Amino acid sequence: MRAWFWTFILVVAAVGLAIAVRDYSGNVALLVPPYRVEVSLTLAVLFLVVLFAATYVLLRALAWTTGLPTRVRAWREQRVQAQQQTILEQGWIHLLQGRFARSERDMAQVADQSKTPVRQVLALLSSAQATHAMQEFARRDALLVRVRGVAEGDPALMSAVSIVEAELLLEQQRPAEALALLEPLHEGGQRHVHSLRLALRAHRELGNWAEVLKLARTLAKRNALHAAASHRMIAAAATERLRSTSDDVVRRDLWKDLKDDERIVPEVALAAAASFEEGGDPVRARAILEAAIQANPTRELWQAYARTVPAEVKPRLEKAETWLQQSPTDADLLQTLGALCLNGKLWGAAQRYLERSLASRSDPRTHALLAALFDRIGRPDDARRHWQRATESLVDLPTLDAAPSLTDVVVEPLDLAGPDRAAGL
Repeated sequence: MRAWFWTFILVVAAVGLAIAVRDYSGNVALLVPPYRVEVSLTLAVLFLVVLFAATYVLLRALAWTTGLPTRVRAWREQRVQAQQQTILEQGWIHLLQGRFARSERDMAQVADQSKTPVRQVLALLSSAQATHAMQEFARRDALLVRVRGVAEGDPALMSAVSIVEAELLLEQQRPAEALALLEPLHEGGQRHVHSLRLALRAHRELGNWAEVLKLARTLAKRNALHAAASHRMIAAAATERLRSTSDDVVRRDLWKDLKDDERIVPEVALAAAASFEEGGDPVRARAILEAAIQANPTRELWQAYARTVPAEVKPRLEKAETWLQQSPTDADLLQTLGALCLNGKLWGAAQRYLERSLASRSDPRTHALLAALFDRIGRPDDARRHWQRATESLVDLPTLDAAPSLTDVVVEPLDLAGPDRAAGL
């Protein structure tokens, strides 16, 4: 756009000058004693324009000539940079293809020839990844020491080096050393998604469940973890924290720290209920299980709800019977009611609920509960029958029919005479 503007200005100036010269027919006299040169104004203007153009061209040619060595050096440097870029790209392709030895050679060539710190860091880190993939950890460590020397003084490059090194250490099952590299980055305010994922992995391998819970929540809030993965991480962290404490105050604080949607996760609810049961608080355990069952009933939750102290049997039976009105054919709920009645020594009700559960679904645990019930009330034949069915369901025994056994098959003796003897030889 600028070139068009100046071209337009020059054209306008030339047209204006031509009009002015046409209307004014004067002469220009040049006195160079003892000579006197007189020319027309038009010729003088034309001469000045030509002189200006020639001077401009001469100066440009002189500048181009004097700058030729600089341009040659720049061209050579550009050519070298292009070659290094090509080798760097080839090295990356080889690394992605799994051709680690070839990738390391390419990256080592770039690192040795390049004078740009960024390119050297990229090449050295890629070479370290290739040697790590080849299980050559001593060479990898030497490359990491070298790349730290190149990246020193540049926070962005040092951050990249730390993250790559931490990732390699995690793959080598060295989470403590990886975490030592990541923590300074997070303390400095660099809480990128990838570094947070690496820190989550390191804390999980070290068993730092409080940090796992915090990081999993942070990544879930940023949509940096799949919903199923974040729920699994949060559930595992909360479960381990609840299982690892025996102090009532700490247990209550841990439970209060959990969010409502985290409390109803089956694994978390099971761990919390077991923890509070062991701590002598079955009422809170019942409330925890009931909330989880209301949101997401699972077989494990039902079975945990049925395991309780005798004092809790009555309130749990009453609650389960209200659920039964909404789901009268739920096999797990009927089994839970039967187990609760068995726990409360309500033999008749236990038998009715367990038989209704079997009518909805054949289950080895239900058969086992019925067998235990019949053993308790003195019906050994029924107990034996249900124990047998429970065992068959658990170990998947084959169904035996009335076919003859192997001992009933008549096996003719083998003719030990060889073919030669049979031929009379």
